[in-house]
Amino acid sequence: MKPLLFFLLSTFASAETIQTDLLIVGGTESGWAAAIQAARMGCKSITVVHDGPWLGGQYTEQGLVCVDESKGTGEVGWGPNWHPMKRSFHRFGLFKELMDRIEAFNTKKYGSPMPGRPMHGPTTFRPAEAEAIFREMLQPYLGSGQVTLRLNHIPVAAMKSEGKVTGMTFRSDKGDTLEVKAALTIDASDWGDVVQLSGTEFEVGPDPKSRYGEPHAQEDVSKNPPNEMNPLTWALIVEESQSDTPIPAPPHYDERRYLRSTSLGRKEAAKLKWDHPVKIGNNSPWPAKGTESKRQGTILSMRRIVEGTTSADGITSSLICYSNGQDYPLERLPKHVCDALEATERGASMKNLVLMSREQRQIVFEDCKAHSLGLLHHLQTTVHDRAPDKTNSLRHYHLSAEFGTADRLPMKPYIRESLRLKALYMMREQDSFMGQSDKSAKETFATAMYPDGVFAWQFHYDFHDTGRAYLNSEGDSGPWTHYGKPGRDIHYLSERSVFPLRSLIPVKMNGLIGAQGNVGFSSIVSSAVRLHDHRVHIGQAAGALAVLALKHQKQPRDLAWNRTHLEEIQHALCGGTEGTPMLLWPWRDLPADHAAFVAINRLSARGLIPAARDEVDLQPDAPAASDWQKALLSRCGLEMPVDEKITRGQFAALIWQKLEKVPFQPWVRLKPYDADGDGVPDLNDPKPFGALEPRF
Repeated sequence: MKPLLFFLLSTFASAETIQTDLLIVGGTESGWAAAIQAARMGCKSITVVHDGPWLGGQYTEQGLVCVDESKGTGEVGWGPNWHPMKRSFHRFGLFKELMDRIEAFNTKKYGSPMPGRPMHGPTTFRPAEAEAIFREMLQPYLGSGQVTLRLNHIPVAAMKSEGKVTGMTFRSDKGDTLEVKAALTIDASDWGDVVQLSGTEFEVGPDPKSRYGEPHAQEDVSKNPPNEMNPLTWALIVEESQSDTPIPAPPHYDERRYLRSTSLGRKEAAKLKWDHPVKIGNNSPWPAKGTESKRQGTILSMRRIVEGTTSADGITSSLICYSNGQDYPLERLPKHVCDALEATERGASMKNLVLMSREQRQIVFEDCKAHSLGLLHHLQTTVHDRAPDKTNSLRHYHLSAEFGTADRLPMKPYIRESLRLKALYMMREQDSFMGQSDKSAKETFATAMYPDGVFAWQFHYDFHDTGRAYLNSEGDSGPWTHYGKPGRDIHYLSERSVFPLRSLIPVKMNGLIGAQGNVGFSSIVSSAVRLHDHRVHIGQAAGALAVLALKHQKQPRDLAWNRTHLEEIQHALCGGTEGTPMLLWPWRDLPADHAAFVAINRLSARGLIPAARDEVDLQPDAPAASDWQKALLSRCGLEMPVDEKITRGQFAALIWQKLEKVPFQPWVRLKPYDADGDGVPDLNDPKPFGALEPRF
């Protein structure tokens, strides 16, 4: 009895209960953005609980420190002249505020806002320095008491009442229990912890074509094992050493895995007989002597963080994340990983990573780490020995110590795909893809411009290799590599799109809003809406939705079907809250600091500004032609004289001044589950109330 009594007393003594208005589970970039947006909108009690020591998600604890942003094909969108990847839009919202601070820090310390001059990027940063900026931007709300932050707490149970999430229970790294009771919860975790623990509906793995009718979806997904999904990659952050610093070979090292990563192993790689066709790489491992500052696609410089010969501190550092052969597929796991998983639970080796316990995931993670370390070891040994020019060899680099981890690796892998919340609307491939040739995408607005759009996005539908190949002669006990599986090897550009509010809201569960990757989209769409900027925008939209639901004492779903509330949310995101406003409509040439930015976005979100589908540039400072002014006035139902000396932006601002306070036509529901009576149920209808106004 005494041991049991001691256990009960110690458990009781270590328990803590917090009552809060808004609980945000996950201090990821999405959870961080939700907290700041909610605080700026006046939410008095916000609690953020995170399972690790660092804020910032893929920016920081996942080590993905070369920023990927919405990108298109044109030359007008944001991007430095020297960089080939043009951005679809100018930066906006909290993402812009964050990147402005990161680039200001880079300028002060390294002498340039973009000191890495990478082939891919172009903005890069040290992860620990970015994490400090995440903290700095959240600090005013921590200091005011609006936000309470708890780090190193793992979600262990959800509290529910009558189909509503009412809070969560957490366990700290010291074994203490934290209970948070909340009026509303946002799931911004990596693996959808709240969604899973609360029993909220979700999906994992490939979607069959019969589910959402997507052009590139597979007819028969049973050919894929249940653990197939977009792969993990464990990022490596390396920096220059004073001497050679090769790492030892990690567990299960076999250099045949990595021969295709550079041109120096190409001939040997071509001789290997894999059980599926694989691509042979031709990358150089590092820049040649005297070309260090050149933008080039070597392994070292592809996502270089700081280029030492031109930076103020003179030290080169780099992210190694996407090298050929580095990704870690999640199907057909190696035998030693399967054995370790099966020892925890029968059938665990075939479970989707999302559905595994944290302990089971860690088994996979350790092998994923070893795989990335094996690449670095290969580059520092075999490749170094073969390279004719060793001046910039990776043998002269060491793993950064800034994460504070024993293995000097980021705390988490780069996570491309998790669970997908079963939401009021599941975004589908065909909503923003007209079926052009994969390699000749045209700059157009999306097929379905959702009437409840809360931010603009564009990117490639982009699956990294999801398949794992083994040598024919050795099977799953021998070396492996990755390959693009038929039906999943998808790479093409989306149209210019918006993200619907409905995709943040569960079909059934109340008291819960999705964020980070835990939102309503298909597996194919998840491969595109996963970038640094997307995740911040999702969090910001989730925060705005939460505050207005709390204000009106309604469930999030009630706001989704109400045009008055949608206008409130769009106002909060674009012009109604301190900070940089959000881009609601994907104009390519509209910077966030333009005087007419809010007016243009609010009018565009209502479908009032005339433009053809391929007119992606508004030209806000161009003269407003009389025909364009008349078309806009007609759409708005206004009568006023045209002014041929005014710009498009100025005219839009005048129109918005007149319309902003004018009552708009509310949505009318014709049928209980088919609002516009078009025969398409609301859950499958990208425009459940029809278009707000005729757009094209």
